[in-house]
Amino acid sequence: MDNTYIPYQESYPNLEKALEGGAKIHIFRSGGGLRVVRLEKEEKLVSYGEYPYFAGAMKHAENDFGMDYKAQYSGTHSKHTHYLTGAYPMAHDIIDSYIFCGKTLDVFYSKNWNKFVCVTTTTKIDRDENEIIWGSGTSILYAISACFTSFNFEDKDVFMSRV
Repeated sequence: MDNTYIPYQESYPNLEKALEGGAKIHIFRSGGGLRVVRLEKEEKLVSYGEYPYFAGAMKHAENDFGMDYKAQYSGTHSKHTHYLTGAYPMAHDIIDSYIFCGKTLDVFYSKNWNKFVCVTTTTKIDRDENEIIWGSGTSILYAISACFTSFNFEDKDVFMSRV
C-alpha cells in the first residue's frame, strides 16, 4: 500500500457542523492531480485540505479546520508536506477514482431534510447532455455514497465498507 494513504474517518464533526451552519464543500482534482476539499461560507474560505488521495484531503480539512493555507502547506514550518501531484487511485476507492477522473462533488446541508446533500454532474455516454446526480445522508460520506448508489454501482453498505 502507498505509504501516503490515509483511511477515511468515521465522521467529520468540524466540517459537518460548518455545513449545518450554511457552509458548502466543493471537492475537485487540482491541475496537478491533488484531491482538494474546499469549504466556504458566504464566499469566504472556512477550511481547506489537499492531498494525493481524497481521504487525506478530507482529514486535513477536518483536523486543520480554520487554518490558513500557508500554515498548512507552505514554508519551512508548515504542518504538512506540500505534495505537488496527486497519486493514481487505489482500485477499492470509488470516491477517489471519481475525483481523479476530473469529476466534482458539492456537499451542503438541507435544513428541510435535516440531512447532508451531495450533488454532482455527469455526462451521459449515449447523449451529449449533463445529468445531475444527487444523494443525501446523515453524514458527509453517506451523502456522497448516495450519489454513487444512484449510479447503481452497489448498495450503500457494501459501498461504505469499501471506502
